[in-house]
Amino acid sequence: MFNILIITHGNLCIELKSSVEFILDKVINRKIFTISIDENSREFETYSNKISNSLIESEHNIIFTDMFGGTPSNISLPYYKKGYIEIISGVNLPMLLKASTIEINDNFQEAVKIIVNSCKDNIIVAGDLNI
Repeated sequence: MFNILIITHGNLCIELKSSVEFILDKVINRKIFTISIDENSREFETYSNKISNSLIESEHNIIFTDMFGGTPSNISLPYYKKGYIEIISGVNLPMLLKASTIEINDNFQEAVKIIVNSCKDNIIVAGDLNI
């Protein structure tokens, strides 16, 4: 249905992918690619090539970035293509777990909404639980 590309500052993307693989073991339904933004390299052309190589044409792709307005999202925005390539900022583990296992096959936009909502639903403040 879609592929996943995680782009973050430093090695966060690699660790998130590793955590998804650890938790889900062999239940992942997606191809997951990562791109780390190196603090010493600001060569946008190099990152652009890595993004192009990670996106699978004729398939849907979701690019997850760590924060909107940072280098990962800025280099991703030119790849946005309504209905085919979506970019979601604020990547976190619950979001990636949902994205890796969701089984909606026909509606890409609906899958994106479900993924984003799952992330929001997993933001919990212990003090609000009255425990």
